[in-house]
Amino acid sequence: MSLSSEDLARANCYAVLARLFQAPPDASLLAALAGSVDASENADAALPKAWNELCAAAAGETVDSVGAEFSALFVAIGRPKVVLYGSWYQTGFMMEKPLAALRDDLAALGLARHGEVRESEDHFAALLEAMRHLTGDMSRTEEERLALQHKFFLAHIDPWSEKLCTALDVAAEARLYRAAAKFARVFLSLEKYFFQVK
Repeated sequence: MSLSSEDLARANCYAVLARLFQAPPDASLLAALAGSVDASENADAALPKAWNELCAAAAGETVDSVGAEFSALFVAIGRPKVVLYGSWYQTGFMMEKPLAALRDDLAALGLARHGEVRESEDHFAALLEAMRHLTGDMSRTEEERLALQHKFFLAHIDPWSEKLCTALDVAAEARLYRAAAKFARVFLSLEKYFFQVK
């Protein structure tokens, strides 16, 4: 048994977004994005259009420029300009009840944070990576995978991801990450619709 082309595409979208929000893209990722423009007949649809805008944004950046952008947006001694943690968007504080609920759900799924990872589990990249894993987990039936994805998405991503995307929309420092936010917004809205109709 193998993943459907639809699930493989979904898992790949989660993987790209998780990588972008985990750390600044390196030269190979920037080059891969710049060379991955969707020229299909559906390129004017919302998701391919947002993807192509992300690819165009990557083509206009360097490793140094995106590193500086990442630091300006997401790195600070106090609160960064744009916070990447779900608890903050849901409660106004870090390390709150949403994180405890997430840890319980991750434990039930057999997932845990790597020992060398400093970020808490409600980091946007970690949640996207969890969804990538759930989408491609061939140890479960298709029905089980879909039910787990739906539950996890609605509990831990949908309540706050739009707020993060909006924060990046208005951040003066955002260039690549404004395009990444647009792609994330379109993709996650399609995911929500996907779960509603399945």
